[in-house]
Amino acid sequence: MGRLGASNVNVNVNVAAGALQGGAGVPVRFNSQEFRKLMAGTQFPSVSAQGESEFTDSQKAVNAVKFRRYWDAEHRAYVFLNEFIWRNNDWLAELIKATAASHRQLHDEKGDQLRQVIEASGDREERFAEIIDQHEGEGAIKYWLGMLMIDPGSAPATYQLIRVARKIGEMAVMCLKHYYREARPSQVCPAIVPMIDPPVTPSFPAGHALQSHLISTCLAATDRPRDQRDLLFGLSERVAENRVIAGLHYPLDSKAGVVAAEECFRRLEAGEKFKELLAEATVEAQQKPQPESGTRQ
Repeated sequence: MGRLGASNVNVNVNVAAGALQGGAGVPVRFNSQEFRKLMAGTQFPSVSAQGESEFTDSQKAVNAVKFRRYWDAEHRAYVFLNEFIWRNNDWLAELIKATAASHRQLHDEKGDQLRQVIEASGDREERFAEIIDQHEGEGAIKYWLGMLMIDPGSAPATYQLIRVARKIGEMAVMCLKHYYREARPSQVCPAIVPMIDPPVTPSFPAGHALQSHLISTCLAATDRPRDQRDLLFGLSERVAENRVIAGLHYPLDSKAGVVAAEECFRRLEAGEKFKELLAEATVEAQQKPQPESGTRQ
């Protein structure tokens, strides 16, 4: 990565295969090196026909250009993740404390929990396509985007909010999984055959439950006037329930995920950067849809 030769090889391979995109879905622009020939020799950054003052002014103007405020939301979420960590140096200990009771309950009621997983499997046929669609994080996120008509272009702060919830939720749940190292239901009960291979991560708590509830909690905090709170959290509950139906989690995994999400949000909303993001998302939520041009009022 980073070598021009490697980039050229990738482009050549894609062309040979008839592809219009490079690796990881990156659009390729063919013969883009030819456009340098169209550059006027009298304009910046050329210096041959420019005076020193003109060159300096042009360079100052170029240096004043900033990248857009809302750049790649998935990667920008690390800014908020960093704030969450340095403001809450005890975050993991507190999340462990918050979920410990659910974990003890899981061990005390393991037989009943396994029976609930087995019973839930009867709904697999009805939920099959939905479970597969939501298996990866991106597949699940599109359900919130579709329900609330959230577009990254017209509601960048709201879209960023979703990505922040996903990123922080992912870190929190993986650290909790490492701490508890709870076996998946199918590891301890041969009667449970998951409809899809479980992720190579421990069972408790449920990642889909934690991230889904945190997403819904963040969105609910923006006071979107047209949202029905029951539908918002009904979606997060359904996403979590699908993982139990698929044989990947105990019901108590999901319960613990919700508890952890609530604790994450309580600590997250104290951060200055997050407060600013939440305020911007709230402004977006209050805006009325603009009529299309030519539409009668």
